[in-house]
Amino acid sequence: MKKQAKRLSVLSLSISCALMTFNAQAELDPNIVENQSSAAVDLSDAAKQAFYEDSKLNLHTFLYIRDREERAPGADFKPQIENQTLQLAFDYRSGYFNDVIGFDLWGSTLLKVGDTFGQSEILLYDYDCNNDGVGGDACEKTNTSLNIAALKMKLGDEELGFAARAGYTRINMGTIRSSWGLNPHSYRGVEGKFSMGNLHLGYAWADQFKNDWSDKFKDMTNAWHQGDPSMSKAKKIDYIHSIGAIYELDNGVIDLGYGQGKDYRDNWQALVKYGFDLGSNMKLNTAFFYQGGKYIEGEVSKVQDAEVESYISLGADLKTGDFNFRFAYSQTDASSDPGGAYNFRLTPWANSDNRNFMQATSQIEDYNPDGTKAVKLGVDYNFASWGVPGLSVGLSGNYGWDVITDKNKKADDRTYDGTMYSIDYNIRYSFLEGDLKGLNVNFFPAYFRSEDTNYKHDRNDMKLMISYSLGIR
Repeated sequence: MKKQAKRLSVLSLSISCALMTFNAQAELDPNIVENQSSAAVDLSDAAKQAFYEDSKLNLHTFLYIRDREERAPGADFKPQIENQTLQLAFDYRSGYFNDVIGFDLWGSTLLKVGDTFGQSEILLYDYDCNNDGVGGDACEKTNTSLNIAALKMKLGDEELGFAARAGYTRINMGTIRSSWGLNPHSYRGVEGKFSMGNLHLGYAWADQFKNDWSDKFKDMTNAWHQGDPSMSKAKKIDYIHSIGAIYELDNGVIDLGYGQGKDYRDNWQALVKYGFDLGSNMKLNTAFFYQGGKYIEGEVSKVQDAEVESYISLGADLKTGDFNFRFAYSQTDASSDPGGAYNFRLTPWANSDNRNFMQATSQIEDYNPDGTKAVKLGVDYNFASWGVPGLSVGLSGNYGWDVITDKNKKADDRTYDGTMYSIDYNIRYSFLEGDLKGLNVNFFPAYFRSEDTNYKHDRNDMKLMISYSLGIR
């Protein structure tokens, strides 16, 4: 990352020098066309307009505290994750120079505060903490990194236009979707979209990925640890790519995608969202999501006799007054997956996915083990009628059945006698005005229980998140 920052600094200096040289030559040589008009002044004004006046700069702080414990069958609960992290980040998004090109940056420092235990997926995770070339003595560390450094361009307008991002960037097209930790998970790649009114067609390609627990962009591999040399050997997945089509409805969206991790896996998906205004201050939002996938047989996937797998979910949110009721259902077929659960990604771990597409998830479990059918019921209440619109509380429950009994068995030997359930609570408060406007406090207690399955053990979880964002521009 230091090399990337250095290259970025050199590039910025080169651009600045070039602009100064251009302006100096323009002033000295009366024969240059720009000196015979206002073009030189216009160029400077356009740069100022795009990179300063039309830019946005936000500063972010985040205090993240998590305590999760797990209980193996016949044992007592033991700590699994203990984490306290303070985040400091900046988010810069430029306007468009000459209404065509700009750039975005996101940088962050994640500070380890106190002792930690396990892998939080937030702090930098060093698989070889003693630096002896052998994994197994891992620890979490403070780190500073550049998460996004991307050029962007646009041509045309909303009726007929093209937009692209390239570099270290988020990608949201087809089956490649960027999720978040405390910072955006991002790729070394490119994304391009053609827009024709409500229809958007796009393509995305990437060959490296970075999440919060990495301090640099890493090659994608067939191992969950992204090919760390102190861990097990891994084969590189050269790239992932995807095509997609999005059509915006008056009250919803249709989102289609097909993606491939080279020599590893194919995924395809369809998302349909639609909202109904029921009158009397009532609104119903519905969603249907389907994703299918199949491993590409060979040494990279380590899967033979691959079969088509699938995940299907339905969701409905009914908002009436200060209440929001939630219902969801999902079912999973992941009979070929060696890990026993449906893989939404195009690699085992390296690239992220959008969990919002999955309707019946909980805080601790995605409810996507092979065979699982799951339902979710939840309710949130906002205290706006009490004069406190920033305060809301919620409760939700998930129940899954036909869960894979033994995830370590091959498909032909698997049985599906397991069950699982979870309860999630949430208390959230946002300061909507005054000196503390922009401060958010969120508290998420949760617990999870399973029976007749070794897919996941019983867990208790607690997350406290305090965030504050300040808009400089």
